[in-house]
Amino acid sequence: MTLSRALLVGLGVLVALAAWPRSLHDVAWPDEYIYLAGARNIVERGSLNTQYYLANSLLVRGYPHRDVHMPGYILALAPLVKLFGATLQAAAALNVFLFLVSILLVHALARRLLETEEAAILSAALFAIAPPTAGYLFIAYSELLTTFALLLAVFLSARATGSAGAFVAGAVFGLGALVRETLLVALPVHFALLPRRAFWRSFLPGMLASLLLCVAPLARDRAVHPNAIYPSVLEDARRSNTPLATLAAALGRNALQNLHDVAEANPIGNTEDRALFVLLLLAAVGIVSLRRLPPAPRRLAWGTFAALVALSLAVLFLYVVRVRGGVWGGVRAYMAFVPLLVILCAGALRGLGRGVRAIAAGVLLFLFWATAKDQLYLFARFKGQNLEDDGRYSRTVADEIGRSAPRRIAGRLFRYGLEHYPTEIIWSLPRDYPELVALEKAVAYDYLVIPPNSALRLFLIRNPRYLRVNRDDKGAELLIFRRLD
Repeated sequence: MTLSRALLVGLGVLVALAAWPRSLHDVAWPDEYIYLAGARNIVERGSLNTQYYLANSLLVRGYPHRDVHMPGYILALAPLVKLFGATLQAAAALNVFLFLVSILLVHALARRLLETEEAAILSAALFAIAPPTAGYLFIAYSELLTTFALLLAVFLSARATGSAGAFVAGAVFGLGALVRETLLVALPVHFALLPRRAFWRSFLPGMLASLLLCVAPLARDRAVHPNAIYPSVLEDARRSNTPLATLAAALGRNALQNLHDVAEANPIGNTEDRALFVLLLLAAVGIVSLRRLPPAPRRLAWGTFAALVALSLAVLFLYVVRVRGGVWGGVRAYMAFVPLLVILCAGALRGLGRGVRAIAAGVLLFLFWATAKDQLYLFARFKGQNLEDDGRYSRTVADEIGRSAPRRIAGRLFRYGLEHYPTEIIWSLPRDYPELVALEKAVAYDYLVIPPNSALRLFLIRNPRYLRVNRDDKGAELLIFRRLD
């Protein structure tokens, strides 16, 4: 088994080495800048407050407040940022470490549930190559930590032999919500794996202790984001004269949009849709083979499918199935369950003849590799486009106002905020003049940076409270205004 684990770690290293040259070696997406600056805030200031704000969120929450994301990832990232700086290297080191440890956890969990070394090795190998994991190895996103958090809690429940073990499993499960709240939908998995007495008397108290003592205080005061149904929809409903009707309408609109997006899915021509199809295929294989699984993995299967149903309802009403205002929404929501799905898939394959099993495993591995390769190419291309634009914006603004060392800028300048830390960025601008006036009263900022086609331009040209810094640049890509009052 020691040799098996070493070979599996080696496979993980090979996957990382294959992904590295196919990845962009820099941060470029908005969330990457937000996460790294947030981790630097923890290291240098001991604060969970964000460096990137939305105008509407400032009006609702006030200043300062925290990012819309749960803080678990920046807490985990902070030690690496202290070591490597606020760079992609810090995120990559954390991601690769979590990836390799997760491979070993999949092997150990499958060995315990499927009770054969061959099935355990196959499970871990499938996980190492299965999309979309490799695509997130060199991106400063929380996906690897989310997967690890779910997997570790399930592993602890599977091996819990007494009340103490069940309590620890519950505490770890609860802490997973600090990374992403949707991990709480995995509760049926633990209910299926643990004896009823241990679940009710030990696991649940451990979970509640984590949620109340750790998650709740650390997750408060988060931003309101227009692309996040929660918590923004609750804020809109709370301020409405008809809160229940407002909430129901928002959830209904999101569900209808998701159903429309699903109807347009194209797994052959669209890489995101193919990744979703792979996850659906793994779940389908587990369902088809349910009766052939031994008792322990069968319980895991029932718990996993119940959790996926709950997650699907949450995604349908509260999140996005396909990309909309973000990066691969549905795939990111489901990918934490990949370790459990590949174990069920390996359990299904072990009931086949050796030759058929080899062919089926080969087909899966080829499908995984093709999807992962396309995903890496797509991510690198998209990030490259973002990096080119954000880098140019950052240089333009720095050339004009960098020497003044502004404390806060209103403008979509994600890279500037990281490169010129601790300058704060209000990246989502006011929608109209009344909101601009409200923002002026809510928080001080030194500059306002807008594109030439922004509707705000009409309110700034002859506004005595603003002076355009680059007025001599007739073809300016950005209009830079200094706030005078």
